Amino acid sequence: MSFYGWLVNTLRNRRYSYSGLLSARLYTFGAIYQGAYKNWKHDPNPTAWIMYSDAKYTHAINLNYLNTNEKTWLIRTIYLIKKYQQQIDGRIFYNMLKAQQISIVKKAYRVYFTSLFDAKLVSAGITNMEKLVYSTKDSFINSLNQTIAPHVLTKPPLQVAYSSTELRDRIIEAENTISINKATVNSGLVQKPIWLKQ
Repeated sequence: MSFYGWLVNTLRNRRYSYSGLLSARLYTFGAIYQGAYKNWKHDPNPTAWIMYSDAKYTHAINLNYLNTNEKTWLIRTIYLIKKYQQQIDGRIFYNMLKAQQISIVKKAYRVYFTSLFDAKLVSAGITNMEKLVYSTKDSFINSLNQTIAPHVLTKPPLQVAYSSTELRDRIIEAENTISINKATVNSGLVQKPIWLKQ
C-alpha cells in the first residue's frame, strides 16, 4: 500500500469515528430556533430560546408555552440586553428568570436531546447572527425581530429630555438629598428612619 492510500484510509476511518460526534448540531445561547423535535411529548415543533447546548443536551425555554405578558417581558429583556451589550450567559439569565419571572421557568424550561432537535434559526436574539435568520410566519418572532433589528438599536432616542430644565432640576434634587445615614433618628439601641418616627 502506498503512502497516499494509507493516508486516505486513515482519514476515512477518523471521519467515520468522529461522524457520530459531528452529527449533533450545537445551538447558540441567546438565539431562538424553531423546528421539529423527534422525541416530543407535548410539542412536536418547539420555538426554543437557547440557554445552553452541547453534543448531548440542549437546555431551552419553549416560547410556545408562554402567555402574552411573559412574551412581552422576554422581548423587553432581549431588547435591553442587546441594546446595551450586556455580557450574560445561560446561568445568569436562568437566575434572572428565577428572580423576576419564575412562571417562565416552571412552565417552559425544557431539556432536549440535541441530535433529535432539527431546528432553524428564526431570531438572532441577543447574538449578532441577523444574516443567518430564516423567515417565519410566527407573529411573535417577527415582532421580536423588528424590535431588535440593528438599525432600530442604533437609533438615538427621539427625546432626550422632557423639558429644557429637567437636567438642572435633577442635579439640584440630587444635591439637596439627605443621605440615609443622616436621615435616621436614634431611639435607644435601634436606629429608625425619619419616615418611621411617630
